[in-house]
Amino acid sequence: MSHASTRRRLLAAGGSLALGACAAPLAAPPHAPAPLPGAWQRDVFDPASGHTWRVWLQQPVLPAPAGGYPLLCLLDGNATFAMAAQLARNAEARPDALRPDPLVVLAVGHPGDAPYHPPLRQRDYTPLSPGQQPTAERGGSDALRNFIARTVLPMVGNTTPLHPRRQTLYGHSLGGLFTLHVLGTEPGLFSRYAATSPSLWWPPATWPDGWIPRLQQHLAQRPQPTPITVQLRVGGLETPEAAAVPQRAAIQNERRMLWHVQALAQRLQALNEHCPHSLRVDHAVLPGLDHGAVMVHGLLDALALAQQA
Repeated sequence: MSHASTRRRLLAAGGSLALGACAAPLAAPPHAPAPLPGAWQRDVFDPASGHTWRVWLQQPVLPAPAGGYPLLCLLDGNATFAMAAQLARNAEARPDALRPDPLVVLAVGHPGDAPYHPPLRQRDYTPLSPGQQPTAERGGSDALRNFIARTVLPMVGNTTPLHPRRQTLYGHSLGGLFTLHVLGTEPGLFSRYAATSPSLWWPPATWPDGWIPRLQQHLAQRPQPTPITVQLRVGGLETPEAAAVPQRAAIQNERRMLWHVQALAQRLQALNEHCPHSLRVDHAVLPGLDHGAVMVHGLLDALALAQQA
């Protein structure tokens, strides 16, 4: 064998050893968690409902502003928490003149690693039809609302100073339906509500008729000078005409997402005629976005809403 051939074999062997040595750290234990600084999660059992929900929390590094931290509470925490928490942490690193108030990010979701748990979302985020009782498949929105109100918010508030009039609830799709359910049944629980593409088609289709009068009564009795803010977002492609696939067009025609959101915005805006300056409705159609893509844009708008003065 020539010296050149021998040298090539030694170089190849050495290169393999070097690559193997470089690759060794990648052989760390599989599925090692990627921690998010300053955040924690825990599974919390709720004796009242018998359900277990996963709760996430990120507290700011910076001290609380006057009156306490603003709070953003997210539904579908498995899919939304990491994104919102990182964006809130990024905002804390901005220059003083550009930095919004530091934000507490709280999320509620379900045990497990999947970003969404469809059967549990349907169970927890849907309201009841008149005369119905909750089942294992649907109608559990009151149970989750009570868990957030009686367990989650006090758990955070006991250790973190929160501003009482800067607390925002955000949800998308069925989570947006739940957000509006809380607005209509216990409107004082939050001061700002952000619902992106809420599933207002969910039966009964006329369910806002039941809670809008209660919301009007609450607004008339509301002692705070700060109005409740409702942020509504929907994708411009959430119409049958914009759906390129016939099956999606049929779903859009059945669910009428854009129409329902616009109709609700008009009904909420009309409440100010009875209770002036008690409700602020921020409604926008986001062009070029379908039902899935609009979630991220709605979340960004909810972050901005939560950090408004």
